Amino acid sequence: MARRSPPPRRAILEAAGAILEADGPEGLSIRRIAERAQVAPMGLYSRFDGKHGVVDALYEAGFASLTEELERATAAEMDPVAAVRAAARAYRAIALAHPARYALCFLHGVPGYVPSPQARASTGPAFGALEKALVRCVEAGALHTEPDVATRQLLAACHGFVALELLSMSPEPDGDRAYEALLDTVWCGLSG
Repeated sequence: MARRSPPPRRAILEAAGAILEADGPEGLSIRRIAERAQVAPMGLYSRFDGKHGVVDALYEAGFASLTEELERATAAEMDPVAAVRAAARAYRAIALAHPARYALCFLHGVPGYVPSPQARASTGPAFGALEKALVRCVEAGALHTEPDVATRQLLAACHGFVALELLSMSPEPDGDRAYEALLDTVWCGLSG
């Protein structure tokens, strides 16, 4: 009897991603992912070692996408301060466009899920893109704060705003204007 090859990782990840987008992190289950990918549940174990492995792969893909967007945003701007603001806007835009993926990556919305060390390592490049833009600001004399400190502070402010916005806890009727005001305030504090 011929052995069946394990299902392609891509089909499983596409199915899991579709469930994540449609139903949020809480909707991910071995059974639902397997049904959507049209594979036996054991296929998830053979390719990903179960649900945790699938969620890790989604987590890594989420940060890869964020890295790509932040790098694109910062590379498009010649002015280093404009590059930082573009990165902050890209961070919010990707969160609003993909709230379930954002919840998975930043709000740990899958019950019991803790990213593996390998998955956690995938976060570095995204934040590195922002830090590079802040290094350019230091080199241009527009920033007098250490870039690593400025990165953490800017990310904390952006994350807080976006998380409140996604959780419908932000009382701001005009999110775009309020976000720009936040960026003004944070930049004033960082560059002062």
